[in-house]
Amino acid sequence: MGARDAHAHSLLYYSPMLVLVAIALADTVRVSDPDLWGHITFGRAVLAQGHLVLRDPYSYSAPGSPWLNHEWLTEVIQAFLFDAFGVFGLNLWKLFLTAVTIVFVALAEGETEAPYLAQIAVLLVGAVTIAPEMQFRPQMFTFALFAIVLFLLARDTYRRDGAVWIAIPMLALWANLHGGFIMGVAALGIYTVASGVVNCVRGRTFRRAGVLAAITVAASAGTLLTPYGVGTWIAVGHALLNPYTRVAVADWQPFFRSLVAASHEGFLRTLYEAMPLGLMAALAIAVAVSRDFEDLPMLAIATVMCVAAIVAIRNIPIAVIAMAAPLARHGAIAAARLNPTSRSETMPEVRGASLMNQIVLGIAALAMLIGTGFFSRRMTARERYPAGAVAFMQSHGLHGNILDNFLWGEYLIWHLSPRSKVFIDGRYDTVYPQNILLAFMLFHFDQPGADAILARWPHDYVMLPPGDLANNVIARHREWKLIYRDGDTLLYARADSAAAAMPGVPFVGVNPPTRFP
Repeated sequence: MGARDAHAHSLLYYSPMLVLVAIALADTVRVSDPDLWGHITFGRAVLAQGHLVLRDPYSYSAPGSPWLNHEWLTEVIQAFLFDAFGVFGLNLWKLFLTAVTIVFVALAEGETEAPYLAQIAVLLVGAVTIAPEMQFRPQMFTFALFAIVLFLLARDTYRRDGAVWIAIPMLALWANLHGGFIMGVAALGIYTVASGVVNCVRGRTFRRAGVLAAITVAASAGTLLTPYGVGTWIAVGHALLNPYTRVAVADWQPFFRSLVAASHEGFLRTLYEAMPLGLMAALAIAVAVSRDFEDLPMLAIATVMCVAAIVAIRNIPIAVIAMAAPLARHGAIAAARLNPTSRSETMPEVRGASLMNQIVLGIAALAMLIGTGFFSRRMTARERYPAGAVAFMQSHGLHGNILDNFLWGEYLIWHLSPRSKVFIDGRYDTVYPQNILLAFMLFHFDQPGADAILARWPHDYVMLPPGDLANNVIARHREWKLIYRDGDTLLYARADSAAAAMPGVPFVGVNPPTRFP
């Protein structure tokens, strides 16, 4: 198939505005998450100082600890865009990476020569499925770059013209943007091994597998081209193996545990959360019916990434990206086998969508962007934050070491640093030693040994949500006194401190809805 034919098989040729609709669908979630305040703060620090911050300046539990920040370049980019253009700059950044992700998924589907209706169905369902995970986080670079790698591999699979070597410089850049580069290395490794197996079974030479292996080794070596060298791999390995990750961090939860939690929110929410499982089932059924294994390396990648998504829901977009091309191809083959009388036309046999069709789709995509706040100067926060307690501390000149809730750490760093420091924050895999994480988890869940945290570190304040079990720990110790409360936050100070001696404590406040910034 020539370059012209390959182009004609792409949805970008047939209906570019439909691809834009898919981009808008994937970009609909526009809320800040607990780490966004930190990403901007940390990126600003690098820009202001002109060099990386290699040791932690924000906590009192691990002061001066080595900081293996594998997301440093993303944070610099986010801070620059936010300071230059505000929230709109972050919206542009997110839309751009969403567009790169969707466009390369569409291009990968086109390489299969699947009928355009099959490509459309997979692209639109996939866009809706990944939307909740497309957030203002460094993972966005992983999704975009992973989509490019999968396109290169799809092109190599279906046309033997993939220019897979491009992955070498990509992985070097990727390792400075987000630790998800390991998924790119995994995809290359799986593809190489599966290609070697196919060549062995079919009695072919191993020359192609050898070239792929060399590219994989070179790309893996390229990931060491970061300010931390092998330390980047250490940080990623720590995040993957950390026993507390799947307890404390929501998007590291296993898929089925997340699905059970969603079932308490009603049928529609459960149905939506189950969409990734539906795509996995559709691919398995399509392959079973098609009985076609010409693209075994792509199927192997999709299988491994589906397992990764079941292990942790943060990998759902990775699985959807990996499934897209083989699902479009095998779905079309399976449909033809089940209904041989049907006639599925490929893209070159069908004229492009009409101009009026494209105008309507373009307007729909723009309406979705406007309706989801693309041009807004502020964004809604995904969680409730201690805005009232922070305002109380600022208005009364209170500062010091804060034993905080895990999700609030980087919010507090944004608002109260450098005069106040936190016990813990979202950098659990790049800064904090295991003993600190263990102490916090025991405290957070009021487990045996929870009280030790109060004596071991020099806390000045404790800031917790009212429903947190850690309040039970505080209640057992008279040396702590409640000085502020509202519907979302309880703020304690040492009973012998000036803050506890203020007249009128505990103050009762009203916590306003939190928006970023």
